[in-house]
Amino acid sequence: MDIMIKESVASLFCYIIKMDSRDVEIERPLFCRFIQQNFESVSCEESNNLLDEVMKKEYNIDTQISMITNALHNETYTKMSLLKQLNEMIIKSNLHEENYILFDKVKEAFFPN
Repeated sequence: MDIMIKESVASLFCYIIKMDSRDVEIERPLFCRFIQQNFESVSCEESNNLLDEVMKKEYNIDTQISMITNALHNETYTKMSLLKQLNEMIIKSNLHEENYILFDKVKEAFFPN
């Protein structure tokens, strides 16, 4: 997967971090682990730099979900892994309805009825 998909995945994680005003430092290890598991030859330092860059930007989350969905069209395992990591992030802190609305939106985009 290329730079664009990495940035789109990072924007999805950052969207949740920003939505809940979470501490980026607490979420950083989960993000690093996910990036390293799903992208070849990415160090934790590189994933941390990506996280920092993306946290500074604003993204249209629907566009990012669409980009991820298109890039992972035939990669069911990666889509499930992404959903698992999103769910883990959501569960780690106070559960908010907005988080699960986002989760359901991503799940429906990945696996439409």
